[in-house]
Amino acid sequence: MKEILDLIEKRKQEFSELPLFQFLQDKSVDPRSRLAWIPCAVPMVMAFGELNRSDLRKEPSNDRIQQLINRRTYEDDHHWVWFLEDLEKLGLNQRLTFVDAMQFFWGDATRKTRQVCHQIALYSFRAEPIVVLAGMEAIEATGYVAFSQTSEVIRELQQLTHQEYRYFGGYHFGIETEHTTEADDGEVDLESLELTNDQLKNAIELVELVFSVFTDSVNEMMDYLKSHSSENPFAASHLGQVPAMAA
Repeated sequence: MKEILDLIEKRKQEFSELPLFQFLQDKSVDPRSRLAWIPCAVPMVMAFGELNRSDLRKEPSNDRIQQLINRRTYEDDHHWVWFLEDLEKLGLNQRLTFVDAMQFFWGDATRKTRQVCHQIALYSFRAEPIVVLAGMEAIEATGYVAFSQTSEVIRELQQLTHQEYRYFGGYHFGIETEHTTEADDGEVDLESLELTNDQLKNAIELVELVFSVFTDSVNEMMDYLKSHSSENPFAASHLGQVPAMAA
């Protein structure tokens, strides 16, 4: 698995250099404006809980790798609750009608973001546990990058609002940093795991897929930022027909 972990570290570094993460570091911009992309994350965040509950978790299992996967899914399947709390505190809960919300979340602004969990679920459906675990390590790496950046912006915002933002702030980032390359009880050392040639090939494919779909999503959010602000996060141009329902 060492080859996979090395690949993840390489892709993680590349991921951290995406324009959105560079923008989040720009303290000359109001912290609220740096977070104006957050509405676009809704489909991915909400689907991530379902990905863990319904796709990655397979119970009962006697496979120690699948057991590790199952434990991790219980750690990650409820983070959307913190996300909804943050949306409320950021003033995003009363901006849209129900119909407008559906058009936004299934519209062009979130097209690539909606594919993140969908593509991971498709690839992981029949994959061996050790391959799925490699994909989960890649997901953890993207989360570490994202929350290391948002937590700093939230730190600035908290100085203005005196509110806690559990999803995008230090609370969530602290939990992400606790995830190590070993199981909580130390019984699985990922670096020492041996993969067959087919497992290695499939694990590389899944890791590359994870970083590809997350990169597309983050770049989509950066594109959204170019024409939106925290004062008007839902522009009319993104409230048109839902593509799947268009004539």
